Amino acid sequence: IQAIFDIAGSLIQIGSLGGTVDTLLKPLYEDTILAWWSVKSPQRAQNSGWSRLFEYFQQGSDRAYTLAALMVLRAGFWATKTQISWKIQVDSGRPFMVGDRGVGHFFLDDRVGLRLKGSPEIHMDRCRKIDLAWDADNPPEWQLTIGDDRIFQDPAQRAWGKIEQLISGLRDLGVY
Repeated sequence: IQAIFDIAGSLIQIGSLGGTVDTLLKPLYEDTILAWWSVKSPQRAQNSGWSRLFEYFQQGSDRAYTLAALMVLRAGFWATKTQISWKIQVDSGRPFMVGDRGVGHFFLDDRVGLRLKGSPEIHMDRCRKIDLAWDADNPPEWQLTIGDDRIFQDPAQRAWGKIEQLISGLRDLGVY
């Protein structure tokens, strides 16, 4: 608000209007009427059907219509996103072989379809992690992670955290 009205004031040769207008409008957009932002995703509501979350409150911002509010809005969409990650154990050769090209049917980063017992839907995702485990009492078993096991971390929030760490490191070094 300050920057917009400072630019507008300089265009009409009045000077800095940003501070004045911001002081007048701050009671409206901070912790009151304009601090709330209600957003609906029609595509998500249509895809989710009747069993969706009808209302969700995301913590984190006390002002709407700002860059911080956009990050909080994104975090809210990420928190309510339908994501599936599987950790399963399989025997190689029953019914598919685990191995790279020429050795097996699928390997790391290949798309795999899984279905729950009794469910007609097949969920497709990439095989992200493969471990082979055995001991003296148990035969070798493949432990697969299908889908991203970091499903609760928002990529934009993670990237923003890395940027903040970089900036604070530069400040500590005296560069910035």
